[in-house]
Amino acid sequence: MTSTTGDFAAVDPRTNEQGAHAAIDRADVIEIARRGAVGLALASIAGLAMGAREGVLSMAVHAAGIPLALLAVVALGVPSLFVLLALADAPLDPRSTAAAAARGIGASGLVLAGLAPAIALFVVTSESTDAAALTTRAGLALAGVVGLGHVLREIVRALGDADLRTRAIAIGGLAGFAVFATALATRVWGALLPVLLGGAS
Repeated sequence: MTSTTGDFAAVDPRTNEQGAHAAIDRADVIEIARRGAVGLALASIAGLAMGAREGVLSMAVHAAGIPLALLAVVALGVPSLFVLLALADAPLDPRSTAAAAARGIGASGLVLAGLAPAIALFVVTSESTDAAALTTRAGLALAGVVGLGHVLREIVRALGDADLRTRAIAIGGLAGFAVFATALATRVWGALLPVLLGGAS
């Protein structure tokens, strides 16, 4: 009985390494998306509470309006912030920037969901719609500050040992982003949330 031997091409170790990196990248993307989606869902809970005074339609309007403002900030503000940081040679990549944004959304959503029972109580039981609007504004402001704080802290931490010039430009960019995010979220919520106008539809 004869045996034959063939030449088997050795597997390039770089192929395995690239496959491992691709798997890690996919896992990171999934985790970032999951964190952001959970944050948006939690924020919607507060929207349901804000619209509880006027019924199901109002609850749906507010539940959609709350996360839309967060999405607007991420979609319009975060890419510009990343470009500015890249021009300053900041040691950040798109994945870490997206992760910081997702953590911010998650933190804001968690705060809003935690405040939802109190918001619902004030919105439903307040004799004046102005009191309901004031309570809603306070909850949104607190959630915005907490979420924005998470984003800024994550990015500052990622700067690590960057040189003074890079850190100065980055901090200036972060300050501008904070102002932009606050103005945009306020604008979107003011346009989409009837409760902030002293009445719900």
